[in-house]
Amino acid sequence: MDKLRVGYVCCARLTFDSDYAQQLFERSLKALSRMDVELIHGPGLTVTEEDAESLAERFHAERVDAIVVQYGTFALGTLIPIFADRLAAPIVLWGVPEPRLDGPKLQSNSFCGINMNAHTLMRLGRKYDYIFCQADEAPEALAPSLRVIDCLRRLRRVRLGLVGYRVPGFYTSTFDELGLRRLLGVEVHHVTTAELFDTARAIEPGPRQAEAEAIRLAAGGCDATEAELDQAGGLMLAFRQIAAKERLAGFAVKCWPEFTPHYGIMPCSTISRLNDEGLLTACEGDIYGTVTMLMANYLSGRPAMFADFIAIDEDRNEGLAWHCGSAATRLMAQGACNRLGKHATVEGGGKRGVTVNFPIAGEGPVTMARLGVGPGGMRLFFAGGQSVPTRANLPGNCWSVRFDAPIRRLVDTIIGEGLEHHTALVHADIRDGLRRVARWLDLETLDVDACGPSLIGKGSR
Repeated sequence: MDKLRVGYVCCARLTFDSDYAQQLFERSLKALSRMDVELIHGPGLTVTEEDAESLAERFHAERVDAIVVQYGTFALGTLIPIFADRLAAPIVLWGVPEPRLDGPKLQSNSFCGINMNAHTLMRLGRKYDYIFCQADEAPEALAPSLRVIDCLRRLRRVRLGLVGYRVPGFYTSTFDELGLRRLLGVEVHHVTTAELFDTARAIEPGPRQAEAEAIRLAAGGCDATEAELDQAGGLMLAFRQIAAKERLAGFAVKCWPEFTPHYGIMPCSTISRLNDEGLLTACEGDIYGTVTMLMANYLSGRPAMFADFIAIDEDRNEGLAWHCGSAATRLMAQGACNRLGKHATVEGGGKRGVTVNFPIAGEGPVTMARLGVGPGGMRLFFAGGQSVPTRANLPGNCWSVRFDAPIRRLVDTIIGEGLEHHTALVHADIRDGLRRVARWLDLETLDVDACGPSLIGKGSR
């Protein structure tokens, strides 16, 4: 993935301290150069409308992904509309604390500059973010904003493969294809189960058996048959082949009921392997589930798990997320063993492979999230907590979370608001990032950890 292209502007008005503004511009360039981004900027301060026009043309030519507009001093409101009008890239305003308050006049008046120009952007209908800090603090202050902008940029380039459609009766897995593309730019490529099965069966015996052996060696134990492992090898290679051919970043898979009668195995261990390789994949045909997994991954750099929320413990304020054996093995608890096994429920249970079976690591922060549909359209649910060692002993993958909010508030949100039964979990606290995502996209949120009685609201910035 190429680096985020960031355009940097330092606006100034020469009736204030222009020498200070120039020094600030130079210090800021030095600080911003420490960030892992491609920085694009002009030769100096942006003072006139002609300066702004020239820089906006350069940003357009360089296809910047974000624009950081610093107010080295107060600047008139004629500059920011030029960037807002000419460029669709998200804007982050940057104010700098006043250098001194004991001189003959204001040296910078930067705070007033971002205040006035934030109002201008609001009136223009442009969303924005902002930071207020010294030059050397900017990399840390900008990181949350740029991480979210990069997440949204990456999602706009995503093509997902939908294998089949939703499983029977799972209306929670339905999705609005063009609505998703309008919101996030995510494109969905449809793959029939027949195409997948035909591709898998056409894999030559040598590569298929080599992949089957790799699947076996990656596990600590195996209850699957040789024939099931062979089929899993062919299936994995088929997914890889289709992903490469169609330029796919992940899948949502209708994993039942067609798989066992028409191919012979369940795809759970293959989905686990896809997730380990970064082709994030959700079960049961849930495209919004895959998009949530991608969002969590892009915000955290960590793999996400697709799961049902199945149990609560009020005394411990804990909840249990589970799915039937498709989690990335990178999520496995330290010291645990991944055992390849038979699916616990398909055809009555214990008859068809291949699933992965291990508990999820029980330490560190965790966020449970879901991009889904509410009465008013698309919405974003999330709740935070700490991962704890699981006491559950179920086949598949169990993830225990001690939530920050009272567990009954979480339950009231999930059931009272009619949330989908599938969520994504990630070993990271990404709640701030999700709130920023919601503001950029004007999404309704079900923010379980928000203060106050209302859990639903839209960001205004």
